Amino acid sequence: MDDGAIVLGTLDLKGRQLRLQVNSKERAERGRAMLQVGLGDLVRAPLTQIMTPAQAMEDRGTTPGREVSPELQIPPEEEARIIGQMLERHYRQVLDEPVPALGDMTPRQAVLTASGRKKVAIWLKDIENTTVRAQGSGGAMAAYDFGWMWHELGIIRLRK
Repeated sequence: MDDGAIVLGTLDLKGRQLRLQVNSKERAERGRAMLQVGLGDLVRAPLTQIMTPAQAMEDRGTTPGREVSPELQIPPEEEARIIGQMLERHYRQVLDEPVPALGDMTPRQAVLTASGRKKVAIWLKDIENTTVRAQGSGGAMAAYDFGWMWHELGIIRLRK
């Protein structure tokens, strides 16, 4: 995972139960298909559970507000730098990948038409708002500036 590749999900094997945890319906379907191909008759039809992010964090033992030992904490500035780098790398890659909300076009392809530019603006606003809401009133992700994407895609005038 240190090679910069995007992690699409996690697998957890406990006894006779294999658990795939992902963050979208599409990734769940893709992961299920990959497991079916790789494991064949060794696995049965999956049981599906949908959780909110807060429920998933609680299930994994990372409840917000839970104390972390001091030696595992990193300074907020370092956290912001690391998260900023991760988001930058991720979103630079996303600009060249098909996005379902854009009719499976890449953002760079979509901005070539007037209707596509409007869709990209709505998509970017949704990303910005979702990121801020996910972090509540603060945090490194909430501080991330998506402005470069608007500039790079040539739609800064649509940012309101």
